[in-house]
Amino acid sequence: MTPPRAPSIRRRLLVRMLLPALALALLLGFAGALVIRNVVETTHDRLLDGSVLAIAERLTVEDGEVSVDLPRVALGMLESQAQDRIYYSVTYGGALVTGYRDLPGLDVDTLPLGVTTHRDGIVRGAAVRIAAQARRVYGKPDPVLVQVAETREARQGLERRLLAGLALAELGLMGLIGALSWYSIDSSLRPLTRLSDAIDRRAVPGAINLQPLDVAGVPREALAPVLALNTLLERLEQAIAGERTFTSDASHQLRTPLAVLRMHVELLRRLTPGEPAHAAAIDDIDGAARRLERLLAQLIALARADAGAAATDAAAAITDLNDIAARVVTEQVPHALARGGEIALDRPDGAVPVVGDAFIVGEILTNLVDNAIRYNRPEGTTVVRVRRTETGACLDVEDEGPGIPPEVREKVFERFYRVATRDGPDGSGLGLAIVRALADRIGGAVTLGSRAGGSGLVARASFRAP
Repeated sequence: MTPPRAPSIRRRLLVRMLLPALALALLLGFAGALVIRNVVETTHDRLLDGSVLAIAERLTVEDGEVSVDLPRVALGMLESQAQDRIYYSVTYGGALVTGYRDLPGLDVDTLPLGVTTHRDGIVRGAAVRIAAQARRVYGKPDPVLVQVAETREARQGLERRLLAGLALAELGLMGLIGALSWYSIDSSLRPLTRLSDAIDRRAVPGAINLQPLDVAGVPREALAPVLALNTLLERLEQAIAGERTFTSDASHQLRTPLAVLRMHVELLRRLTPGEPAHAAAIDDIDGAARRLERLLAQLIALARADAGAAATDAAAAITDLNDIAARVVTEQVPHALARGGEIALDRPDGAVPVVGDAFIVGEILTNLVDNAIRYNRPEGTTVVRVRRTETGACLDVEDEGPGIPPEVREKVFERFYRVATRDGPDGSGLGLAIVRALADRIGGAVTLGSRAGGSGLVARASFRAP
């Protein structure tokens, strides 16, 4: 099942900042379009007014008839790159004096004298803008109507260019607003990002870091949940410390009576020689005491592995893996010989520095080698290999035992989990759990694999380079 997508404050703030900006941009774009249209119309209308005025100024009466000496400048000022078509007409009493008959007529009596008016119309199937003026001419009782029309291609082309420029300017402005908004939001949320990173760094599997979060740079709006989390961490630390103290104290307290019990068992064995039934019972008691003693030792080691107080120091120390491996193998030689087997060490020359406290690295190696000897076949050989890797170093512990099925190799790292075997040695199921907990403490890793060329198990502990 896919987890629900977490809402993003950054995205929500950005959207809520850009939506008003977009609405404002659309409003400004609409107002700008109206202004552009008005400016274009006004500019071109003034050119039409100039043409009408130039023609009206040349109106005269000759031999009782209205005539006009049409100047070239009157229509030349309307020339444009759009090659608009120009139409003009001069009429008196409804009769055409000069120009085009296509221009629609007007009721001269309704026009104010000497004032240019404007209207839209259609001439020869094309939309045009018409400027008209009624003017009195000396010698004629009625006013003369002068009209000049221009098609709208130049107006529309200029309007489109100005609108495109306005749209590009608004797009650029929206992009700039978006970038500045993102930067401002990101800068404002940076303390929350640092807080999230601080929390994520505590999510290392197996590691326990219950130190309170630093509230120095936490914004006021996020201070309440951070303080609540710190309180929870403090209570959790107290609970874990109590459990750890109980486990450690109980284990230490039980070691003393176990030692007394084993001493009396050994004394009883010496006092009752030659009696098979008594000897078998004493051996069972001694074996149970030894198993209980080992279980207590592992519980103490597990309590140390769970301790979180020295987690930072343990992960910052530097240890020579070669030196630790040699010491552990030397300590485990009697254990291997007691089972009729052998133990060998294969290591490179020189120091192999790795990250980790010497005690923790030693505990990891001791548990791996002890398990390998314990579960090896009778008279089998346990091989410990130290190798340098690209990221640090690793230590392989090989045995010739039955191995662990691949499907349960992760489960054996769980506490008290044991692989069911008929003739296998007794155990508590804590050894590999201790190894995994200790490895997580120092940023290492432990994996299990099959031995090449035959039956057996390879336990690999990987460590980081300094």
